[in-house]
Order: sequence, then structure tokens, then C-alpha cells
Amino acid sequence: MEELEATLRDARRKKRREAILLSLVGAVFVAAGVFLLFVVKSPWMGAMSICFGLMGILAGLVELRGRTTLTTDIMLTVSCFLFALTGALMIFSGVLAPDSWGWRGGRAGIIGGGLALAFFGPGTVILVIVTVRRHRARSRR
Repeated sequence: MEELEATLRDARRKKRREAILLSLVGAVFVAAGVFLLFVVKSPWMGAMSICFGLMGILAGLVELRGRTTLTTDIMLTVSCFLFALTGALMIFSGVLAPDSWGWRGGRAGIIGGGLALAFFGPGTVILVIVTVRRHRARSRR
């Protein structure tokens, strides 16, 4: 029995460390995004970095909390949707205003936006489905 308790304690500690690390890495991405936005004057790359970092911070805080609630599920879903929306805006800017990407040209926006939209678009749909199912199951209890 003591062995099981020690294993569970170690697992909780590891989960907590990973959540803190995820939040710290997210903060680094936000700082890099602010640098890109204001110093390098690269608005799209800065916006993507800030969005990605905020998602990391949010996911780390939710993980640190240890349990999911409707509020945390909605926050994660909205942040995932906003990241997908940023990807779509990057595609539009790559097509309609390629000069806004500087020396990289519009292809950088199209590729980066396409990747963000490809991952986080379906991710948003999956999060909505999981959230609805989870909270329907909880309300039946």
C-alpha cells in the first residue's frame, strides 16, 4: 500500500512539474512574440507567438489545477479557436498583403497559417465534442 501511495505522489509531482514547465515555456513564447511585434516589427509572427504562448500558459494552469471544469474546458476551446482564427488571418494576409510579411513574402504567412489552421481547426472541433460529452455525462450523475 505504501508503494502505491509513493507512486501516486510521484505521479502528482511529475504532473505538477510538467504543468509549471509548460506555463514557463508559454511565457517565453509570449515574450518572444512581444519582441517580434514591437522590436522586429513582424506583426504576424509576433501575434502567432503570443497566441501560442498564451495557449501554453493556459494549458499549464489548467493542468496545474488538476481537474477540468466547464470553465476550463471553455477557456481551452476558445483559445484553440482563436489560434485557428489567427492561422486563417495569416493565410488571408499572405494572399492579400504579402508585403506585410517583409522579406519572407506571403508564402510564409500561407504556410504558417495553413499549419496553424490544419492543427487547431480540427482541434477546436474535437474540444467542443469532448466538452459537450464530458459535461452531459456529469449532469446525468
